[in-house]
Amino acid sequence: TEAPAQMRISWILCILLPLGLENVEGTLVIAVDKSGSMADDNKLTKVKEVLKNWLVHTAPQDGEVGLLAFNESTHSQYGFDLSKLHTLNRTEIAKQIDKIEALGGTCYGKAMFDAEGLLGGESGGKILVIGDGKLECTDDISMDEIANRAIKNKQTIYTINVGNELDKAIENASRKTGGINFKLDIDFSAFEMEEQINEVFEGGKTIHIYDENSDDRSSRSVQGQSEGCKKYELLNHFRYRKSGNADDLGRSYCDNQHQVIMKTNDVDFHPSPDWKGEGWYRFDTFNGRMPENAPGGDKCGTSLAGWVKGSHPSKGTTKDVDICFSDDSTDCITSVTAKISECYGYYVYYLKELTCMQRYCVE
Repeated sequence: TEAPAQMRISWILCILLPLGLENVEGTLVIAVDKSGSMADDNKLTKVKEVLKNWLVHTAPQDGEVGLLAFNESTHSQYGFDLSKLHTLNRTEIAKQIDKIEALGGTCYGKAMFDAEGLLGGESGGKILVIGDGKLECTDDISMDEIANRAIKNKQTIYTINVGNELDKAIENASRKTGGINFKLDIDFSAFEMEEQINEVFEGGKTIHIYDENSDDRSSRSVQGQSEGCKKYELLNHFRYRKSGNADDLGRSYCDNQHQVIMKTNDVDFHPSPDWKGEGWYRFDTFNGRMPENAPGGDKCGTSLAGWVKGSHPSKGTTKDVDICFSDDSTDCITSVTAKISECYGYYVYYLKELTCMQRYCVE
């Protein structure tokens, strides 16, 4: 049976990268660009990871999703035409996203034409195109024609553009239908794109969460899980926080807001530039989390590298853990207590101020 109109959601993946739906009513089609230029700077890889995480953990449970990848042509074999989004097929669609590979040129017009067809007739709905904004197709359907068809069918086009400047023809077509164009830098974080996706579906309101393991199939909000899921600081000095990185440029860092610069064994210790004092934090990297194995000494931009002794919490829960600090010879030379919350797709950590030569690591 057909889902209520207000809960129908469809997808086409185009690769553009601007998002901005005003509400969740109607049907959403997401189109993902799989042209060769999306391989540059791992753009497609990053987009796929964010989309999979959003689809499995955050997408509304009663929506309908159609998945389409495109270059010079469109390919529906990567997903489904219009399938009601439930526990089983949301995971299957995520697996199909993994199969998308970057190759060939880009035909936005043809992809949008097929997306409009997926929505069907004058039933309205929204199209989300994700890509790098390059028009590379000589026999493409014009953006004016696409916009006029969308307006006739009461459809709205939104885009997320990664890296490059969005082609003006695409931008104008989106605006003509009442849509919004978003832009992300090449080094965009998962957090930034997640925020745009949530803005598309919820208009900046409560983020709804779907838990396939719960008997209660109603949506729940991130705010209902943990205080840390609702408000946190970002640890984004990740080049030097990665567990494989040793001290660099003759300096090391401490997660201590009031650390006075000091010199030890010809190494200057500085306060970490992203540390704001005790509180909730999220690592601003793709799938960012602390390691569960000792990194060793002189890693993560410090002398004593912090790691989680034990395991991270299961979906939607919070647990107390010990954070150990390792050197070259000892996995846990000292430790502090911390809290970790799983926010349906990412982790946040309640972290304490440390002494000099100690710092929290990210994988």
